[in-house]
Amino acid sequence: MKKLTLLLLTLTVITACDVEPLDPAYTQGGGNQGGGTGSESADLTMSIYELDTQVNLEFFGAPIETITNSDFNIANSKIISGSNALSANGSPFENENLIITRNSSGQIINDESVNTAGVTTNETTITYTNGVISNITYTYYEDAEENYSYNFTYDGNTITRTEEGSSISTVFTVDNSDRIIQKESFENGFSIQFESISYAANGNISSSIRTGETDSNTTYQFDDNPNPLKVIFEDNYLLTFLDDDYSDEIGSPIAQFLSTNNWNGATFDGNVFNFDLEYNSAGRIESRVIAYNFGPELSFEFNERFSYVN
Repeated sequence: MKKLTLLLLTLTVITACDVEPLDPAYTQGGGNQGGGTGSESADLTMSIYELDTQVNLEFFGAPIETITNSDFNIANSKIISGSNALSANGSPFENENLIITRNSSGQIINDESVNTAGVTTNETTITYTNGVISNITYTYYEDAEENYSYNFTYDGNTITRTEEGSSISTVFTVDNSDRIIQKESFENGFSIQFESISYAANGNISSSIRTGETDSNTTYQFDDNPNPLKVIFEDNYLLTFLDDDYSDEIGSPIAQFLSTNNWNGATFDGNVFNFDLEYNSAGRIESRVIAYNFGPELSFEFNERFSYVN
């Protein structure tokens, strides 16, 4: 099972046209749908975050279905461990545990996926120099072709990522608040993918515009309640993006995990979608369902559940 990391998922929901909400009868979802558990107070201290995903797609005419159920255990507003279960095309679920190691400054220096036999299937090692990420190395022990090593250099408000053995480099631009406002990837010096991010005054992402290999224009909507995921994923904000693929879209992960309020809708290239959120009596988000149908080539459903402590 490949790369169980804190990235969770990159929500590449802006890459298709004529998208429609997914028929609820089409997917089964998973877990405790209808809400999390815990205090009804206004305390936003999370204890467990659950994310279940079902993806259906066609690959050269062959249907593929994957179901992934992920649980993340949280203490002191940081992810301390997790588990992941994956099934493809109805196969038995493969289960792995996530082991996270931090340095004395609280920065993640290793995340490791271990199967039920106690064997490490993959791991990511992060090296810091003077407090900033200088290298990320990913090792997938079942297939060395999946391995990669990223190196990083810093110049003012830009971070340049190069991959060993690759002609592709990526430049991330941050603002004075260290938020990513631009991502641009180059191949042999020519720009191949560009994304520009804008923010509202309250800290929520407002838009993402992509040009290059993938073109898209997305705006984001939010409720008025605090996003409990923000404090958890701000813990290692840049790691969430510096370890992605050059073509990955970053707008949706910012909306989901790092905005001030809860992401409850979006407009993708003119198509408007509203998500299904449930709250407890104190207005804390307990569950969210994001479901889309991109036609016969791709459909997916994300089910999130939020549990809190008193």
